[in-house]
Amino acid sequence: MVNNTAGDFIKHLEDTAEAIKNDTLRSKKYRAGIATLAQKAVETNNTIYLDAAEGFTRQIIDTHDRSKAFVDIIRATARIAGNTSSADLLNRALALSAKTDTGHDRSHCLQGVAVAMGKVGVTNSDEETVEASKQLAGTIEYDTYRSSALRGISRALYDSDDAAAVGAAQEMAEMALDVIDKSRRIKQDIYRVSAYVDLTALFLEIGEMDKARQCIVMAQSTADNLTDEFERSSMFQAIAEILIRMGTRIKDRGLLEGAVQSYAKVTREYYRTSTRRTLTNVLRNLNETELLEKIQK
Repeated sequence: MVNNTAGDFIKHLEDTAEAIKNDTLRSKKYRAGIATLAQKAVETNNTIYLDAAEGFTRQIIDTHDRSKAFVDIIRATARIAGNTSSADLLNRALALSAKTDTGHDRSHCLQGVAVAMGKVGVTNSDEETVEASKQLAGTIEYDTYRSSALRGISRALYDSDDAAAVGAAQEMAEMALDVIDKSRRIKQDIYRVSAYVDLTALFLEIGEMDKARQCIVMAQSTADNLTDEFERSSMFQAIAEILIRMGTRIKDRGLLEGAVQSYAKVTREYYRTSTRRTLTNVLRNLNETELLEKIQK
């Protein structure tokens, strides 16, 4: 029944694309179809959608679009591998990575494969696979994706039942931080801020509060350099929300005040509304009347 449903879904996408007479537009429709199939595959853990997506790539004219399509397929394959602890799917994802352009696309897909490999290795208690995930992460060209891969492996290790893995998780987290701290290739500050916020969350998860504080300070100082109002608002929203989590966890009012100060730098109304709602709920539970008044003005 599942396969029949998948077959109908795939056929509808293909028929819709084939009905387009213009070659360029038809190619773009197939590209969009691949993104849809990749998402459907992850939602259902059904690789039939991935098989179809690979077939669709033959109909894409633009080589750059084809590389991007393979990134979607590879990352979906890796996600399912992580969900199902499948070494075969990991190998499939890794083999397909050769079909992507070197640089951004290759880095993007390998980030997903490395994290999934770490997760599968931890789940299967396979130290060789965990080690392979670390080595693969080290080959990723783009610093942002290499750091992200190391953070993902760190989380997988920390979430395991093996107490010995906690030390390894911290080591991976510190390596991920080192990549961002030393990078000369990250030209857009929003990527650096986003990495520092995620690193703050990671160190908070594993209980390394000094490192968490170090990362949030770097996130704040880098976010102050952002000039795009949407980017600035989205990053200060993330900063405010992680500060309120930290302050609540370790009962540090200074961090709560920092969250309110970060909220003041969120200028786009969509982000302000969401941030205010989050902070209000927490501060009300903490009976922080003075800080509540500051965000409700």
